[in-house]
Amino acid sequence: MVNPKERRNYPRVKIKLPVVKMAGNGLLNGEIRDLSMGGAFIRCQEMLNSKDKFHMVISAKGRLMSIIGEVVWQDVNKINNKTTMRGMGVQFRQVFSGDRRFLREVIASHHSNKLTAWLPRLRKTNR
Repeated sequence: MVNPKERRNYPRVKIKLPVVKMAGNGLLNGEIRDLSMGGAFIRCQEMLNSKDKFHMVISAKGRLMSIIGEVVWQDVNKINNKTTMRGMGVQFRQVFSGDRRFLREVIASHHSNKLTAWLPRLRKTNR
C-alpha cells in the first residue's frame, strides 16, 4: 500500500549517475542519487530557486538523456549563518520519446522487479 502522504507517482531506485544542469548562463554539475520516471533527487553544491525549470543532461550506460526538470524541494543546512546545499528534488517536466524509453531501461536495470519498475503507482482514493 502507498503512504497517503507520498506524492511520487512512480517507484524510485537508488542509483548514482552524473548530471549537468544548464541554469542561467552556466553549467552546474551534480549526481543523481535516486531516480524514477517522474523525477530525481540530485545531490549538488549550487542552489537553484524553487520552481525553477532547467535543462539537464544525464549520463547513463554511455548515453546522454536530455530532460527538462523543475525544482520542487531543496535539502539545505544552515549552520552558523552559513547555508550549505545538500541536494534537490526535481520533477521531470519533459522527457523526449527516445530518452523516455532509455530511462525506463535504466530504472528497470536497477529495480528489484524489472517488469513493474517504471509503471505508475496506483493511488488509493478516499471515498
